[in-house]
Amino acid sequence: MQDKNRLVIIGDGFAAAVTAIHLLRKGFAADSLTIIGAGSLGKGNAYGCASPFFRLNVREDLPIVFSEDPLHFARWAKANIDDPEVKTSAGFFYRRADFGRYISELITAEEGFDQIQRIQSKVCALNQANGLWKLDTTDGRFIYAEKAIIATGNSPPTWPCSIHTENSEQASTRMIENPWAGHYLSSISAEERIVLLGGGLTALDTIYALAAQGHRGLITIVGPRSLFPPTQAPWARQKQPNWPDKLSPAKLVRFMRQYLPPAPTTSTEWQSAWEELRPNLNTIWQEFTPHQRQSLFKRLGWAWSLYRFRASPQTIKAYEQLKANHQVQFAVGRAKQVECSESAITVQLNNGKRIQGDRIINCTGVGKDVFLNQLVTAAIAIPDPLGHAIAVNTNLNVLKPDQQAWNTLWMLGPATMGSLGDVIAASAISKQAEQLAYQITGALNKPFGREEEKALNSTYLDL
Repeated sequence: MQDKNRLVIIGDGFAAAVTAIHLLRKGFAADSLTIIGAGSLGKGNAYGCASPFFRLNVREDLPIVFSEDPLHFARWAKANIDDPEVKTSAGFFYRRADFGRYISELITAEEGFDQIQRIQSKVCALNQANGLWKLDTTDGRFIYAEKAIIATGNSPPTWPCSIHTENSEQASTRMIENPWAGHYLSSISAEERIVLLGGGLTALDTIYALAAQGHRGLITIVGPRSLFPPTQAPWARQKQPNWPDKLSPAKLVRFMRQYLPPAPTTSTEWQSAWEELRPNLNTIWQEFTPHQRQSLFKRLGWAWSLYRFRASPQTIKAYEQLKANHQVQFAVGRAKQVECSESAITVQLNNGKRIQGDRIINCTGVGKDVFLNQLVTAAIAIPDPLGHAIAVNTNLNVLKPDQQAWNTLWMLGPATMGSLGDVIAASAISKQAEQLAYQITGALNKPFGREEEKALNSTYLDL
């Protein structure tokens, strides 16, 4: 058996980096920490962007890494980023790549960073072995650890439908399965007909990038609704909602509808009210039964995604310009099959429609986490209430098949959504990382309790 590691972080993106940052700042010994991941630490899928046109969809004061210094990124950005397009009437919306650079600089500047063991590989399996965690990596290694934190973030997108190709080499350049980095954009000619699967922020980022490089061809967006998320307004929380007691999903929906004003969703008034509702929703979500969560998500998951993930003003402006030029159209439906021939890409929709283009880009965000599925198969974990990932408790401990918690295995990040609620934003993940660092280190012999949690909640307001 190889030497055991005291604590292993599985993953190398934003969640892994901020977890390491908070652990080191709480006094965890750097030489007892191992990080396993094949990419550039701190960037991951969300911020490891090659395209300068993929932007954060939140203004500069909202990505909070440190509860004691919530405007740290805003100050760093002002001093370190030259971006003539950043300023809008709703605030400063920086490039995703620049935020990734910020996180990378933070972690590498931490005292003791050079003592962290880095393993450039991916964990493909996790099992128990003689009271330790045995981690199998994709390059054939076995790593043993006393404790492990799963911080793998969002899984890369995969095609949401069946794929048929005549020439695999040709399909690899004309069918973009994972668009997040944006490397493919420079190879797209201005006259190409582009098909985008999905109508969310990734599609808008792609449209913004195409518009910026002078695209002249038709762009067709395939999705269940002919709607894009609204543009961000300069909203501000003015008050706290007076939530009713004993909420059911139906009662929650009624209260939210009554609370939201009869104003456009793009207005400051509407978005301020929406944001006033959000800080309490995770607690409410956690009080619902698994069946109630499933019902609520099935009924309103699409609306939540639409209004929760509002777009940067830059991306909406680009979309409106292409729309005015009649270069953008919606094809309402869901992709059933994609065919790639030498002459065209053909998308068969579930309603019988057929869409043709020269290139197709998967913007659905649908991914399959093979590693988390392995944990369920190995009886290490159980599915979360939505069946999207694995279940954790409010302390981020992974739950066993008997519903008891592992006291040496945790998970944080977007995969905890089904268990804990809205954990997508950088600030939400940072809050989890800080909470977990408190638990693991004892906050320098100080327990993490209600007062500390209350303080964190008051800081990370964009949860």
